[in-house]
Amino acid sequence: MSEIEERGAEDVAPGFMDAPGHGLREGLLTYSIGFVLAVLLTAASFYLVRTTFIWGPGIIMALVALAIAQIGVHLVFFLHLTTAPDNTNNALALAFGVLIVTLVVGGSLWIMSHLAHNVMPDRMMARMDLDGVAAESALRVDGVVAPMEPQPIEAGVAGRVASVHCDAGMHVEAGRLCAEIDPRPYRAAVAQRSGETRTAEARLEALRATLDRTRAALQRAEARGAGGRTIGRLRRSVERQQAGVEREEADVTRLRTARAAAESALAQTRIVVPVEGRIRSRDIEPGREVSAKAPLFVVAPDQARVTAALDTAQSGRIAVGDKAIFTVDALPGQAFYGKVTKIAPARNGEAATMDMTASDPRRMLKPGMAATARIFAR
Repeated sequence: MSEIEERGAEDVAPGFMDAPGHGLREGLLTYSIGFVLAVLLTAASFYLVRTTFIWGPGIIMALVALAIAQIGVHLVFFLHLTTAPDNTNNALALAFGVLIVTLVVGGSLWIMSHLAHNVMPDRMMARMDLDGVAAESALRVDGVVAPMEPQPIEAGVAGRVASVHCDAGMHVEAGRLCAEIDPRPYRAAVAQRSGETRTAEARLEALRATLDRTRAALQRAEARGAGGRTIGRLRRSVERQQAGVEREEADVTRLRTARAAAESALAQTRIVVPVEGRIRSRDIEPGREVSAKAPLFVVAPDQARVTAALDTAQSGRIAVGDKAIFTVDALPGQAFYGKVTKIAPARNGEAATMDMTASDPRRMLKPGMAATARIFAR
């Protein structure tokens, strides 16, 4: 009796059609079950990232669990890998493959992380946008790392919360949409203001055209020496129509201002993160009514702030927006890239001061660290 014939049904994987009692029908059925399970797990993964059913930070763990389940489905239903004695070689081959992939991927990530941590990339220097200023001409300033306060995010307008996309503990990029207030009332206001503005602009154009015709008639009358009564009547018409044009121009200006305000309110229904960082707290839920200026999120920025005192010569050359590179004594070999964000002029005998901010996603910079900055003044 062959080895295959000696095995029972419980010793083979689903879909193994060479075993006794396992024919084509059973194999196709098992493959179909595996296919359905794989599709369901894939659909569940897409559903999880688009729903609020699971707490935000827990989505990653749920996706990992679904991925492991997907691997199990493929191993059992398609690769027919089981604990049967003749599957030992297959299991060892699979384990060896997983080991090799882990070493290659993990080693590559470790090498890239090590390089990014210890080497100054060329792209960082290119990002400085020095506009031809040589590094040796940069101004040297000594300062200290100062605390970076968490940044609150408030509602710009009142309304009902339509959706929320960020949760506490989530890392977000600058400009990330975290929530949206129902925009429909504000879209209606924009449409109304736009219609009123177009109507007023059409009236203004008609009044200007009438005024131009009346002025032309006055010029023709004066040129041919018409009577004083005719010229006087035309001049009064021009003055009256000019006053009407000026009133309509003021009305158009008012309506354009109202339309711009409505468009600004519509834009503020989108709650975006102004800086890169991590959501520290969240006080907003879908369906809840919020008022203007209501606190919604608090973001801990991935930035560090360095303050420095400036002498008279330096304060005259440095401007807000100038690029900067600074280092700290406690982190030798590390360079941080940022820009000047604030300059306070000298007052009451005190020296001028300057604030710089730089990206610090790893939170390496701590308040009180001594820093040396090079400012590339434009």
